[in-house]
Amino acid sequence: MTTTAHHKLLIMFLSAFSVSLALSKTAANVLMTLIYLAGLILIVRYQEDRKSILSSINQPLVIPMLAYLGVAVIGIIYTEKLADGLGIANKIAGLFLVYFMTSVVIDAVRGTDERAKLTDKLILIFITGILVLDVIGFLTYFGMLGQRRFTLPVFPLHVHHIWFANINAVGLYAAISFFLSGHGIHRPGRKALFAAFLPLSALSILFSTSRTAWLGLIVTGLMLTYLYSGKKRVFFLVLGSFAVLCVLSYFFIPIVQDRVNIGIADIAQYAGGNKETSMGWRFLMWKAAVSMFLSNPVFGIGTGDYVVTMHRYIESGAYPSSLLQFNQPHNMYLFALATNGLLGLGALLFIFYRVIVLTRSFRDIPPGQQQLFFLATAVAIHYLVAGMTDSLFNIFILRFSFAFVMGICIRAGSVQPAGSG
Repeated sequence: MTTTAHHKLLIMFLSAFSVSLALSKTAANVLMTLIYLAGLILIVRYQEDRKSILSSINQPLVIPMLAYLGVAVIGIIYTEKLADGLGIANKIAGLFLVYFMTSVVIDAVRGTDERAKLTDKLILIFITGILVLDVIGFLTYFGMLGQRRFTLPVFPLHVHHIWFANINAVGLYAAISFFLSGHGIHRPGRKALFAAFLPLSALSILFSTSRTAWLGLIVTGLMLTYLYSGKKRVFFLVLGSFAVLCVLSYFFIPIVQDRVNIGIADIAQYAGGNKETSMGWRFLMWKAAVSMFLSNPVFGIGTGDYVVTMHRYIESGAYPSSLLQFNQPHNMYLFALATNGLLGLGALLFIFYRVIVLTRSFRDIPPGQQQLFFLATAVAIHYLVAGMTDSLFNIFILRFSFAFVMGICIRAGSVQPAGSG
């Protein structure tokens, strides 16, 4: 049996959504809405489509993501700034909706081979969207677009340089997953895409000057080596290679040296009493977030009350007014603790725990499944690391990309063959 013509419409919308993620927030939101409206129409009007869609709704990350959303909704009950609380809950709802939409549309496709082809296609289209963003970035850097010729950091289409770097990191993991699994990498079209994307993406991450993404890539690379190499000797060889590479990068790549030196100088200035630096602001926000958490450790101050509470701290003279430029503490763990307490942090970590547990069986599984498990694990680790210096789920492009990748990789149809579902 083949996938119905109606369901192919959903696949077409999902394919367009995958390329829009890196390029347009508006387009991605519109396409997500169209997929849900079309899916609802198919469920109501067509029995065959209703059966295939409804049979695919029991997805592995539904409960963790709904728990995360549920804690945020509970936090709205006692929040002072209702509008801000609803805004945060809406972001978390988007995380769930993208995951659920992606996983259900894929699993409703009939036939294992057809689903595998679709997942490959979606990942490649997603990489293509990031490649287009990178090209725009370098056209901007070389003065062909906009007014930022030879200006760092690079941030095309007004995408913040930290977001730009981290979405490229996700794209790198997606591309590398094809090489590690050996899954169709020799096809001419894919070879051309990877040949263009890999060097351009690496340069984009470098030219973004984002230390957050750099740290995420280093730690993720080491963790993946430890998890998948199977030999301690290999891990220590890679660890040594990474150390040498980092030292050489510092001495021979001016961008890296400059960013590292700025970070060291910021820390020294903070210790000396000057807190008005990038790192100084982070340290102050982290300190304030801990104070918020301690005021209500179990439930937090309320889903929408980070900014209003920071206002009070500043009015009391405890913190400088410069912190008002930030609506979150640049740490997703402290943001969860501050706003929703231990319940919020537990719900957040439960998502990542489920991803790691479901992908732990990497050996003796088909190459296609290895690719999906590798990609999900890499993205999860990267977000866990990068989340220490930014609230990644507060950022549209990173929140939706995480949900989309997990929707592709962590589905009932992808984890059950490994015996993990």
